[in-house]
Amino acid sequence: MDLKLQAVYDEYRAKLAGQSAEWCQLRPGGDGNAWNAQELVEHLVLALHSSKHALETRIEKGRPSRGSATLIQRLRRTAVFTFRRLPRGIPAPPFVRPGLMRWGQMDGTALAEQFRHEVDSVDKVLSAIRERFGNRRVAAHFLLGPLSEEEWRRFHVIHCRHHLDQLRRIEEAVSPAAPHGRGRPGTRTTASVL
Repeated sequence: MDLKLQAVYDEYRAKLAGQSAEWCQLRPGGDGNAWNAQELVEHLVLALHSSKHALETRIEKGRPSRGSATLIQRLRRTAVFTFRRLPRGIPAPPFVRPGLMRWGQMDGTALAEQFRHEVDSVDKVLSAIRERFGNRRVAAHFLLGPLSEEEWRRFHVIHCRHHLDQLRRIEEAVSPAAPHGRGRPGTRTTASVL
Protein backbone atom coordinates (compact mmCIF):
# COMPACT_ATOMS: atom_id res chain seq x y z
CA MET A 1 0.00 0.00 0.00
CA ASP A 2 1.07 3.57 -0.67
CA LEU A 3 2.99 4.83 2.39
CA LYS A 4 0.86 7.94 2.89
CA LEU A 5 -2.38 5.98 2.64
CA GLN A 6 -0.92 3.42 5.05
CA ALA A 7 0.02 6.17 7.52
CA VAL A 8 -3.47 7.66 7.48
CA TYR A 9 -5.04 4.20 7.88
CA ASP A 10 -2.74 3.52 10.84
CA GLU A 11 -3.99 6.69 12.54
CA TYR A 12 -7.60 5.59 12.13
CA ARG A 13 -6.82 2.10 13.39
CA ALA A 14 -5.13 3.56 16.48
CA LYS A 15 -8.16 5.77 17.22
CA LEU A 16 -10.74 3.04 16.59
CA ALA A 17 -9.03 -0.04 18.04
CA GLY A 18 -10.74 -1.25 21.17
CA GLN A 19 -13.70 1.12 20.87
CA SER A 20 -17.04 -0.56 21.55
CA ALA A 21 -19.96 -0.56 19.12
CA GLU A 22 -21.76 1.70 21.58
CA TRP A 23 -18.91 4.22 21.56
CA CYS A 24 -18.89 4.23 17.75
CA GLN A 25 -22.57 5.33 17.80
CA LEU A 26 -22.10 8.29 20.15
CA ARG A 27 -22.91 11.70 18.75
CA PRO A 28 -21.14 14.68 20.26
CA GLY A 29 -23.55 16.56 22.50
CA GLY A 30 -26.39 14.36 21.28
CA ASP A 31 -26.44 16.47 18.08
CA GLY A 32 -28.47 14.48 15.55
CA ASN A 33 -26.75 16.32 12.68
CA ALA A 34 -23.25 15.35 13.80
CA TRP A 35 -21.80 12.15 12.43
CA ASN A 36 -20.69 9.47 14.85
CA ALA A 37 -17.49 7.46 14.32
CA GLN A 38 -19.28 4.70 12.40
CA GLU A 39 -20.93 7.17 10.03
CA LEU A 40 -17.64 8.94 9.49
CA VAL A 41 -15.91 5.67 8.51
CA GLU A 42 -18.85 4.69 6.32
CA HIS A 43 -18.54 8.03 4.51
CA LEU A 44 -14.85 7.36 3.86
CA VAL A 45 -15.57 3.84 2.62
CA LEU A 46 -18.26 5.18 0.28
CA ALA A 47 -15.94 7.92 -1.02
CA LEU A 48 -13.14 5.42 -1.67
CA HIS A 49 -15.57 3.02 -3.34
CA SER A 50 -16.95 5.79 -5.56
CA SER A 51 -13.43 6.73 -6.65
CA LYS A 52 -12.57 3.10 -7.30
CA HIS A 53 -15.63 2.75 -9.52
CA ALA A 54 -14.75 5.89 -11.53
CA LEU A 55 -11.17 4.68 -11.98
CA GLU A 56 -12.21 1.14 -12.96
CA THR A 57 -14.51 2.65 -15.59
CA ARG A 58 -11.52 4.43 -17.14
CA ILE A 59 -9.55 1.16 -17.20
CA GLU A 60 -12.49 -0.67 -18.82
CA LYS A 61 -12.88 2.06 -21.45
CA GLY A 62 -9.15 2.05 -22.06
CA ARG A 63 -8.89 5.82 -22.12
CA PRO A 64 -8.85 8.78 -19.74
CA SER A 65 -11.88 10.98 -19.30
CA ARG A 66 -12.16 13.45 -22.15
CA GLY A 67 -13.62 16.19 -20.01
CA SER A 68 -11.62 19.12 -18.75
CA ALA A 69 -11.85 20.95 -15.46
CA THR A 70 -13.92 24.09 -15.14
CA LEU A 71 -12.27 27.23 -13.79
CA ILE A 72 -13.90 26.63 -10.38
CA GLN A 73 -12.65 23.03 -10.31
CA ARG A 74 -9.11 24.14 -11.20
CA LEU A 75 -9.19 26.75 -8.43
CA ARG A 76 -10.48 24.20 -5.90
CA ARG A 77 -7.87 21.65 -7.01
CA THR A 78 -5.08 24.20 -6.65
CA ALA A 79 -6.30 25.25 -3.20
CA VAL A 80 -6.70 21.66 -1.94
CA PHE A 81 -3.31 20.48 -3.16
CA THR A 82 -1.46 23.67 -2.20
CA PHE A 83 -2.79 23.95 1.34
CA ARG A 84 -3.42 20.22 1.86
CA ARG A 85 -6.77 21.08 3.43
CA LEU A 86 -10.34 20.68 2.32
CA PRO A 87 -12.71 23.60 2.53
CA ARG A 88 -15.34 23.22 5.22
CA GLY A 89 -19.05 23.55 4.74
CA ILE A 90 -19.50 21.74 1.43
CA PRO A 91 -22.03 19.00 2.17
CA ALA A 92 -21.30 15.42 1.21
CA PRO A 93 -23.14 14.45 -1.96
CA PRO A 94 -25.88 11.83 -1.56
CA PHE A 95 -23.77 8.96 -2.95
CA VAL A 96 -21.27 9.19 -0.06
CA ARG A 97 -23.62 9.94 2.84
CA PRO A 98 -23.78 7.45 5.70
CA GLY A 99 -26.66 5.01 5.79
CA LEU A 100 -26.24 3.59 2.28
CA MET A 101 -24.22 0.59 3.47
CA ARG A 102 -26.93 -0.46 5.93
CA TRP A 103 -24.32 -1.65 8.39
CA GLY A 104 -25.48 -2.85 11.77
CA GLN A 105 -23.70 -1.38 14.76
CA MET A 106 -19.99 -2.10 14.47
CA ASP A 107 -17.14 -1.78 16.92
CA GLY A 108 -13.97 0.16 16.18
CA THR A 109 -11.97 -2.90 15.13
CA ALA A 110 -14.61 -3.92 12.57
CA LEU A 111 -14.82 -0.36 11.24
CA ALA A 112 -11.04 -0.18 10.87
CA GLU A 113 -11.14 -3.47 8.93
CA GLN A 114 -13.85 -2.15 6.56
CA PHE A 115 -11.78 0.99 6.02
CA ARG A 116 -8.61 -1.04 5.44
CA HIS A 117 -10.31 -3.23 2.85
CA GLU A 118 -11.47 -0.21 0.81
CA VAL A 119 -8.11 1.59 1.07
CA ASP A 120 -6.39 -1.56 -0.21
CA SER A 121 -8.86 -1.85 -3.11
CA VAL A 122 -8.40 1.77 -4.18
CA ASP A 123 -4.63 1.49 -3.86
CA LYS A 124 -4.60 -1.50 -6.25
CA VAL A 125 -6.79 0.27 -8.80
CA LEU A 126 -4.61 3.40 -8.61
CA SER A 127 -1.54 1.26 -9.26
CA ALA A 128 -3.28 -0.20 -12.34
CA ILE A 129 -4.17 3.34 -13.48
CA ARG A 130 -0.53 4.41 -13.16
CA GLU A 131 0.60 1.38 -15.15
CA ARG A 132 -1.97 1.96 -17.86
CA PHE A 133 -2.03 5.76 -18.20
CA GLY A 134 1.08 7.08 -16.47
CA ASN A 135 0.45 10.32 -14.61
CA ARG A 136 -2.18 11.71 -17.00
CA ARG A 137 -5.42 13.04 -15.57
CA VAL A 138 -7.72 10.10 -16.06
CA ALA A 139 -10.96 10.41 -14.11
CA ALA A 140 -12.97 13.35 -12.83
CA HIS A 141 -13.72 14.14 -9.22
CA PHE A 142 -17.09 15.89 -8.97
CA LEU A 143 -15.62 19.00 -7.28
CA LEU A 144 -12.01 18.99 -8.48
CA GLY A 145 -12.35 17.84 -12.08
CA PRO A 146 -10.06 15.30 -13.75
CA LEU A 147 -7.25 14.01 -11.51
CA SER A 148 -4.15 11.95 -12.17
CA GLU A 149 -3.29 8.80 -10.23
CA GLU A 150 -1.00 10.82 -7.97
CA GLU A 151 -3.65 13.50 -7.42
CA TRP A 152 -6.26 10.85 -6.56
CA ARG A 153 -3.90 9.45 -3.90
CA ARG A 154 -3.20 12.91 -2.53
CA PHE A 155 -6.91 13.73 -2.50
CA HIS A 156 -7.75 10.62 -0.47
CA VAL A 157 -4.96 11.27 2.02
CA ILE A 158 -6.15 14.88 2.48
CA HIS A 159 -9.80 13.78 2.66
CA CYS A 160 -9.06 11.08 5.25
CA ARG A 161 -6.98 13.50 7.34
CA HIS A 162 -9.84 16.02 7.19
CA HIS A 163 -12.16 13.44 8.74
CA LEU A 164 -9.48 12.26 11.17
CA ASP A 165 -9.75 15.74 12.69
CA GLN A 166 -13.48 15.10 13.05
CA LEU A 167 -12.80 11.74 14.71
CA ARG A 168 -10.54 13.51 17.20
CA ARG A 169 -13.32 16.00 17.94
CA ILE A 170 -15.78 13.13 18.45
CA GLU A 171 -13.31 11.49 20.81
CA GLU A 172 -12.91 14.72 22.81
CA ALA A 173 -16.63 15.43 22.89
CA VAL A 174 -17.73 11.99 24.09
CA SER A 175 -14.87 11.29 26.47
CA PRO A 176 -15.83 10.75 30.12
CA ALA A 177 -13.75 13.81 31.08
CA ALA A 178 -15.96 16.10 28.99
CA PRO A 179 -18.80 17.74 30.98
CA HIS A 180 -21.94 15.67 30.36
CA GLY A 181 -20.17 13.98 27.41
CA ARG A 182 -20.46 17.13 25.34
CA GLY A 183 -16.85 18.21 24.87
CA ARG A 184 -16.04 21.83 24.13
CA PRO A 185 -18.96 24.15 23.49
CA GLY A 186 -19.53 24.72 19.80
CA THR A 187 -17.70 21.55 18.74
CA ARG A 188 -19.44 20.23 15.65
CA THR A 189 -18.62 17.23 13.57
CA THR A 190 -21.16 17.52 10.80
CA ALA A 191 -19.18 16.11 7.96
CA SER A 192 -18.58 17.31 4.48
CA VAL A 193 -16.94 15.64 1.56
CA LEU A 194 -14.65 18.63 1.16
